[in-house]
Amino acid sequence: MSRSPELIGQARALVAARLTPASAAHSERVARTAVELARRVGVDEADAELAALLHDYARDLGHEELAAQVEDLAVPVLEFEQEHPQLLHARLGAALVRRDLPGVGEAVLSAIEVHTVGALPMSDLDRVVFMADMIEPARNYQGVDEVRATCASATLAECFRVGYGRTVRHLMQTGCPVHPISAAVGAQIERETGRALFDPPEVGR
Repeated sequence: MSRSPELIGQARALVAARLTPASAAHSERVARTAVELARRVGVDEADAELAALLHDYARDLGHEELAAQVEDLAVPVLEFEQEHPQLLHARLGAALVRRDLPGVGEAVLSAIEVHTVGALPMSDLDRVVFMADMIEPARNYQGVDEVRATCASATLAECFRVGYGRTVRHLMQTGCPVHPISAAVGAQIERETGRALFDPPEVGR
């Protein structure tokens, strides 16, 4: 369902008031990128803009504050997420947006909640926001241009395969823990696209 300009304006004001200038600027870039990607793949642009604007709503909280607010709001989290509190900002952000901005809708809340590690299942809106966060103009990690090029021309499923695969591979190569859901999300991507999560030239690098 398309979101009203008034609701998007309210979201933008909340983000500007709540986040640091750097985080608010990132959210604005993700929103613009999400609208562009949504337009190309046939996802509601207003929902994409709204979810992207709000995706880091809890990002600037410290680990202790994240954990405390998760407990206060009774947000369900996995043990892995409790052990890696930087991941809590997505689930908590969705809960805070539900409280602070009535009328957002479940589809938008889902896109906020799953933008860090994914989920099963994921809607097209979920995947648009996930990928917009990866390819917004200020991102400069190795391979970002390849991911951007894929998202500019391929299907959303292929865009998500390339982006999610690169994320998981980076975690593995740097020795960072991989969320338990990632194996299931990767398997679903492979079933949907008929391709391996990791492109052959990248294996073993």
